[in-house]
Amino acid sequence: MRYYKKLILCGLLMSCGSNLSEAATRYFSPSEVKDLKTLLKSGKLKPGDDVILKDGTYNLGDVDFFANGMSGDTITLKAENPGKAVISGPLKMRIYGNYLKLDGLYFHKAWASGFSMIEFRRDKGEHASNCRMTNCVIDDCNDPDKSEKPAPAGQLPMSVAEYWVGLYGENHRVDHCYFANKRIGGLVLQLWLDENSHINNHQIDHNLFGVRNPYGGNGAEIIRVGHSWSSQLESHAIIENNVFLHCDGENEIISVKSCNNVLRKNLFFESRGALVCRHGHYNVIEGNTFVGNDLQGTCGIRIINQGHTVYDNLLCRLAGWGLLVRVGVFDRPTPDTDIKAEPLTSFHRVENVDISYNDFVDCKSMEFGSGKGEKMPKNVRFAYNNIYGQTDNIRLFRPEQTLCGFYFLNNSYAFNDGAKLNLEGFTIRKPTVDYSSIERSRVMDSINDIGANWYDNNKDDLQYIKAKYMQE
Repeated sequence: MRYYKKLILCGLLMSCGSNLSEAATRYFSPSEVKDLKTLLKSGKLKPGDDVILKDGTYNLGDVDFFANGMSGDTITLKAENPGKAVISGPLKMRIYGNYLKLDGLYFHKAWASGFSMIEFRRDKGEHASNCRMTNCVIDDCNDPDKSEKPAPAGQLPMSVAEYWVGLYGENHRVDHCYFANKRIGGLVLQLWLDENSHINNHQIDHNLFGVRNPYGGNGAEIIRVGHSWSSQLESHAIIENNVFLHCDGENEIISVKSCNNVLRKNLFFESRGALVCRHGHYNVIEGNTFVGNDLQGTCGIRIINQGHTVYDNLLCRLAGWGLLVRVGVFDRPTPDTDIKAEPLTSFHRVENVDISYNDFVDCKSMEFGSGKGEKMPKNVRFAYNNIYGQTDNIRLFRPEQTLCGFYFLNNSYAFNDGAKLNLEGFTIRKPTVDYSSIERSRVMDSINDIGANWYDNNKDDLQYIKAKYMQE
């Protein structure tokens, strides 16, 4: 019996060794783009194979990366030296299959030849799964014929748009990447939901989203999770441990338009915009840090729709609102809702939301029930929060209609001018902790192991944040 066990073990080891020996490493130079594209599209790459790009500039045009790796044996397209394989020019990269990875690639002066520059799908309904984009940079990728010119006459700015990365399918990870200097309209990172396979479990973590100047219109978010027409579907994406620095494209930095997502431990630093639950329900906003340094347009968290949990967030020196709980235009859609009469693009009532254990320090305002509409918030618990600043910053809109929808419990506040709140559930109590020290600690923790560490702009951006907290 022991003899047979040894034979079986030997067979397994030989099998494993055989699989490993089949993995191949292939090198390509910019002069071999045609052969590179043929191989990537062939479907002949095996689990564990590496396709390595030598130093140089690659003009790939339309390129398909199709293969099927395995868990633990990913098929990788990577730079021989991170950042030295530069992808430029018009690009339409389609990634589809399983367990594929992009590593160390530098997209610079590239732009989308179609709708998106990089898509994790082949076509509608033919999506990738279990893929990863890591240690990559996308910087200054704008169609020169669009980004350097105004929108055509008669067209809104949003009509001139291209997306950088579109995630389709499930179980993808985008991590330790750097994204900056997008000038044209469209998203940096879009998580698409398919009606038939909307639970995606994507993970977006440890990325640095750098400067994006004001765009001048809608459609310039950094990240959007879903869209209006998929907003009632579950997504289950996790967006965590990212840094957003000088992301000023529009008033929504992250726009959540789906259900059951987690957004935690992200740093929003001097970014003119907000984290917005625009559509969808049951999202968790946890442990994020917002530092506005009193720059105009810096905001915090905007809540619309139902079932959200907002806790342990620190919001400091925001020149806009620290928190905005909006009034609705319609109630939450049901299977019987006439979508044409009550469109999904509208604002739905805030209901069954828990906002607790957050700290709002020197934020210009806190807005409860603002906006146009008649669907007042219902069953919103605002508990154990701390509000400190120069003067009374609570803005309660239509209080005779709004107050009954809020349950205020054990909140602390203190204003430097001695202003007092005439609201039940709020108690004057001076800070018992040093918020400047807490802010510094949270920010410094947030910038650890962020982005593509080989890229100088990535290093400079993190140093900019760090310098704000250096001891004199």
